[in-house]
Amino acid sequence: MKFGRLLFFGILGWTAGGPVGALLSIVLGNLVTNRLEQIGPPSTSTTGGNSTTSSGSGSTYRYTDRGSRDDLTMALMVLISAVMRADGSVRQSELDYVKQFLRKNYTDEQAKELLLLLRDLNKQDIDVSSISQQIKHNTAYDTRYHLFDFLFVLSTADGVFSASEDKMLRRIALGLGISMQDYISIHARHNPGSYQSAGQAPSTSALNEAYNVLGLSPSATDDEVKRAYRRLAVKYHPDKVESLGEEVRHHAEEQFKKITAAYELIKKQRNL
Repeated sequence: MKFGRLLFFGILGWTAGGPVGALLSIVLGNLVTNRLEQIGPPSTSTTGGNSTTSSGSGSTYRYTDRGSRDDLTMALMVLISAVMRADGSVRQSELDYVKQFLRKNYTDEQAKELLLLLRDLNKQDIDVSSISQQIKHNTAYDTRYHLFDFLFVLSTADGVFSASEDKMLRRIALGLGISMQDYISIHARHNPGSYQSAGQAPSTSALNEAYNVLGLSPSATDDEVKRAYRRLAVKYHPDKVESLGEEVRHHAEEQFKKITAAYELIKKQRNL
């Protein structure tokens, strides 16, 4: 499946096929037809290793890892739409957060086009499980981790983290292959005091919250604590997020401070 240019976005790679491609074939087709140029209908194509095979309801897709930043942008916009509508409505605070992110990471023209894309995506039903799995097949874990981290921040932009948003993010995390340890850590850093495992009493103490930030339980060994800290410190190292934009880099710095503070608290309690 191929699309014409969406102004300044190049030919898409892996997002031109699979569940993301099926959705974009509707949304981008309408968008480009109405605002830029007529796009021909989707077609079965086979071009080297970056091919998509379609066969009606029994479609199968050969996902590859030959995409570009444009592919990640399109996939991210789809998930942004799903998260924004998780609680039944799109709140202005969430939309403002997305606008700020786009304006800091894209040109003014690109940001406008992506907001138009988001508007049209908000009118579509989104199978987040299938789309998240497609993203998993085509991106590295660290990329998915930071993508999910961004989505979690978005869900709390209105100051409220609802049960429906939690359910949506858990579905996305499962599809993306985000580990439970990382889910707990992200949850604790962006929604402090609220995470609890099934059957676990709510955690309100600073020390228990520190363990949650590292994605651990208080019963973790000293070695597990050290490994968890090192693993998270690497994820939020400036070199790891440099290519993801200024906003992500600034966010990573803030998260690194929270992770370090949690680790220092645990170290002090354990005399490490």
